[in-house]
Amino acid sequence: MIKTPDVTLLYVVVSFLISYFILKKWLFVPLGAILDQREEEARAAARIHSESVAELQKTIAYIEQELATARREALKERESLRGQGAAELEKRLESARASAEKMLEQARAQIEQDAARSSAELPSRAAGLARLLAEKVLGRKLAA
Repeated sequence: MIKTPDVTLLYVVVSFLISYFILKKWLFVPLGAILDQREEEARAAARIHSESVAELQKTIAYIEQELATARREALKERESLRGQGAAELEKRLESARASAEKMLEQARAQIEQDAARSSAELPSRAAGLARLLAEKVLGRKLAA
């Protein structure tokens, strides 16, 4: 007897092909598109990140350059102010020296005047004091 050929293999192949085309249309192609889109977004994000990092580095370099310029200008200004302060200090010191010298001269002149007056008064006061001492010692008034 002749047997009918076994068609199950044919059914399996046909079922596989139908399943494959259905899965391809509804699963593999959309899933591949989603994965491709994600990969493109990742590349775009990486590109934007690298551009941002480059821009940040440029900005940092510019800011550092501006900061260095500001520091140089501040140093110049500070040195200028120090020079002006030193000149002002020297001027005030000179003024104070001159004022002190003037006051010292006045004090010397006053002391010299007082010494001259005391020298002039000393003989007359010495005589008066000697007379007073003699009266005290003798216990009586002396005649002039």
